[in-house]
Amino acid sequence: MSPEERLQTVLHGSEEVVTRDELRTLLDRPGTPRAYVGLEPSGLMHIGTAFVIGSKVEDLIRAGFHAIIFLADWHAYINDKLGRDLENLRICADYFKDGFRAVGVPDSVEYLYANEFVRHPEYWQTVIQASKASTVARIRRALTIMGRKEEEADLDASKLIYPAMQVADIHWMNLDLALGGMDQRHAHMLYRDVAPKLGWKQVVALHTPLLPALDGGGRMDLVAGKMSKSRPDASILLNDGPRDVERKIAKAFCPAKEPVGNPVLEIARLILFPSRGKLMIPRDPKFGGDVTYASFSEVAKSYADGELHP
Repeated sequence: MSPEERLQTVLHGSEEVVTRDELRTLLDRPGTPRAYVGLEPSGLMHIGTAFVIGSKVEDLIRAGFHAIIFLADWHAYINDKLGRDLENLRICADYFKDGFRAVGVPDSVEYLYANEFVRHPEYWQTVIQASKASTVARIRRALTIMGRKEEEADLDASKLIYPAMQVADIHWMNLDLALGGMDQRHAHMLYRDVAPKLGWKQVVALHTPLLPALDGGGRMDLVAGKMSKSRPDASILLNDGPRDVERKIAKAFCPAKEPVGNPVLEIARLILFPSRGKLMIPRDPKFGGDVTYASFSEVAKSYADGELHP
């Protein structure tokens, strides 16, 4: 694979890269670059995590990266997930590994646990260094990475540690690229702010789109309105059976002639087309019969024109 092909493979399906020039330089260097995505093992996996993140991890491996999936059990503990039961969080982390394997993420990916890091005094030294290189106001702005608002830092002091831990994770793993959904942008930008102050190497930040919740809630706020395992009826979970999926899709917010931000069409754009390359929709002959679309742009135009209807 040529450097340009590697670049396009990494960028495929992404929402943002910071920065493209740094990514190109990284890919031109000899050796195997290191990339990671950090995930809280905090419940049943939804299809955004399984397929949008999972497929991007596959892309990175194809582009020659050593890919790490970081299962952030202690971060989930700080974020009050699964009743702050560390044993349940670690069981859930193993479930995430099984989920990624089930959707075809290669076995060459490395899985690491936050529990392995927190045992080392040097890790906490890195957390303190990251904290000293930032301000309380900057840390508060990064709390959205936890799915929380700035004012929720007042719930308990541990919330303020979380962003610094995520910065420390990136440095601790000696990474070249940090992957995440757009909701993780604040954490990656925090690292990029802190790194030159501490003499750490810079990382490329690669962000994927967020799959919207099926109920269309929070349409004006992509992070608040994303599909989340904490809202199972507004998400398609990896454990859902065919009837569950049909029921959820039937109830989904899907306004006619509005393809932009439409949760059902976003599933087609972010999951179905990247994996299948086309989409066939069965229809009654009196409505024109079955129709096959070769690209999402065709679907969006047909939907906007009213030719394709919910």
